[in-house]
Amino acid sequence: MSRSSRAEPRPFGPWSVPLQQNAEPVAPGPQRFAAPTPVPEQQTGPVSRPDAPPSPVVPVPVQPGPARPAPEPLRPADRTRGRADWVDAAKGLCIALVVLHHVVMFLEPRGLVPAPLDLLNTALASLRMPLFFLASGLFLAAVLGRPWRTLLHRRVALFGWLYLIWTLVQFVLFAVLPAGTAPVIATQDLTSLLLSPVLPAPSMWFLYALAVFSVAARALRRAPAWLLLAVTSTSSALVGAGVLEVGSFAWDFMLRYAVFFVLGWHGRALVERLAAATSPLRVVAAGVLAGAAAGGAVLLGLREIPGVAFVLNLVAVTAGVLVAAELVRWRAGRVAVLLGRRTLPIYLSNTLVIGVVTALLAGLPADLPDAVGYGTVTLVTAAAVVVPIGLHRLLRGARCPWLYDLPGRWAVRPGTG
Repeated sequence: MSRSSRAEPRPFGPWSVPLQQNAEPVAPGPQRFAAPTPVPEQQTGPVSRPDAPPSPVVPVPVQPGPARPAPEPLRPADRTRGRADWVDAAKGLCIALVVLHHVVMFLEPRGLVPAPLDLLNTALASLRMPLFFLASGLFLAAVLGRPWRTLLHRRVALFGWLYLIWTLVQFVLFAVLPAGTAPVIATQDLTSLLLSPVLPAPSMWFLYALAVFSVAARALRRAPAWLLLAVTSTSSALVGAGVLEVGSFAWDFMLRYAVFFVLGWHGRALVERLAAATSPLRVVAAGVLAGAAAGGAVLLGLREIPGVAFVLNLVAVTAGVLVAAELVRWRAGRVAVLLGRRTLPIYLSNTLVIGVVTALLAGLPADLPDAVGYGTVTLVTAAAVVVPIGLHRLLRGARCPWLYDLPGRWAVRPGTG
């Protein structure tokens, strides 16, 4: 049979059966099938007469296979879950490092922090807050596309309220605890408390920065990304080298780390590509590079050169993104993801827990073995992470949700605004 005389498939009922050209279609019956033109078997004997009747052909219906269910459409939450998980893991790592930093601040004056751990905490400064601001800026574009009233409600009013209420709570608690419990940098007098709306409080300045950055980003959303990155990179380099100082460590930090908030905002696609390219080998390589760069800068005294601290921050943040993205591929990463989804209650009250525990440890001698110091720092850090989560549940159950949200009808809830 030539190629041009082949049958064209034609659908018929629930099955598809090919009909040969010049073949008579079989009338549809109970099973709705058509009989194909018989193919003559290979002749092994004498050739039959042309007028001989054709051999009977028993048609076999084509049985349909099991119907495949249509795939369920992905919900919006499912489409972003993989991406959001590594961002949550990054936030979880950051809040754990912030708590560790606060523990070292409180326990080091009492001689309870071994020297290597103190040095490690100093080196991690290149990672914890820059990565925190980067993660906070990743999903900013969706907020900036909404009206001003939504931004002012969800960002400025919420963060401003939490900043003020928890600054006051911390002031009262530290005033009640024995003198010297908290380091000087973490305490306020009455004058500092009254100036808190202008000069951010030591332990709550991150909330203040998020509110300020959100308003600035909304006002400058039409500005070229390259210009914002150039200005914030310059301020970061100058402040990081100590060339530019405002006089408030919180404002200095805001000027230094604003570039990472802008990078998360405008460079989200780049950051997500970096996260997608993670691998154990790249994690190790980035970690070694970040550690070697930080150590070399300290040993050679290079941090005072403008731009060096900024480059160290970039290298550390790159390593942090790779670590977070790799971590969510393992079961151990679930802990970081869970912490990342509870950063707010941990951030708000971790210093309160640390202050109380530090007051209870006041009777310990200062010349304890390093093993005791490592154990103490680890246990206090764990307590300062777990207790705030439990306190959050307790206070919300006790009809005090206004400690974690705007009060009354102004409360920020999913789907509002």
